[in-house]
Amino acid sequence: MIGTWLTRSLRDRGAEVLVLSRQKPRRADEIQWDPLKKVHKPERLDGLDAVFNLTGASIADRPWTKARRRTLRESRVDATATLLQALEEVARPPKVFIGVGHLGLYGDRGDEVLDESVPPGTGFLAELAQAWEEAHLASTRLGCRAAVLRMSIVLSPTGGAFPLMVKPFRIGLGGWLGHGRQYTSWLSIRDTVRAFEFLLDNESCEGAFNGTVPEPRPNKEWLKALGRVLHRPVLTHTPRWALRGALGELADNLFLASVRAVPRKLLDAGFEFEDTDAEATYRWLVSELDRR
Repeated sequence: MIGTWLTRSLRDRGAEVLVLSRQKPRRADEIQWDPLKKVHKPERLDGLDAVFNLTGASIADRPWTKARRRTLRESRVDATATLLQALEEVARPPKVFIGVGHLGLYGDRGDEVLDESVPPGTGFLAELAQAWEEAHLASTRLGCRAAVLRMSIVLSPTGGAFPLMVKPFRIGLGGWLGHGRQYTSWLSIRDTVRAFEFLLDNESCEGAFNGTVPEPRPNKEWLKALGRVLHRPVLTHTPRWALRGALGELADNLFLASVRAVPRKLLDAGFEFEDTDAEATYRWLVSELDRR
């Protein structure tokens, strides 16, 4: 989803974009790769201005069994190593390597305000996010600038969490998660793309950046805003025991964890957010969703 929006925006800027795909190429701008083995025809990566590495299996779509944990790690850490190995084979490596990370790196931190100076937390997701981030930043060995945008929930009308969030609200069954006091960090797809392009364009941007609105709100407040946009009452919630029963550790690490992250480094670098108010952002998302 992010890759589709980012590719369109980069091409609108006049850039030539090549896409890595696990499928056999159907177009001239596609390059086939096996994320755990190799990039086919790595010479086509020679002389790139930038690489955006968005690879990674979905974190939230199923419980974290032992096999799923292995997939989550391989599709991030090992796949990034495969990509870097291919880039080491070319004569002219990219000038900048930009990866996507996850705000789950902080773990469940309650009301603590989390900027980029705060150390990682504990738990599977925190450890995975840290290893993923380190894999991206290892691209500095190519002699390029490296940056990572740590993501949480990206709201888009074309996929991801938002279309799924809307469905129960439309029939009056929407509600908050658990006690609802946990902070939920989020970013619109528009600001996600703009943030990636900001990291591309600003040579001073290096290291990890929190990709979230400047003032995340408690989950209950955040989802009540969606109810107001859809003109539906929000009077109920999904109990912690139900989430834990269905999703196990995933629920504690992702849906019930409080991550009050702030984008200090983006703001200090001069990035200006377009979508900071949840209710206004929901109105745009719902209008786009209904239009499609």
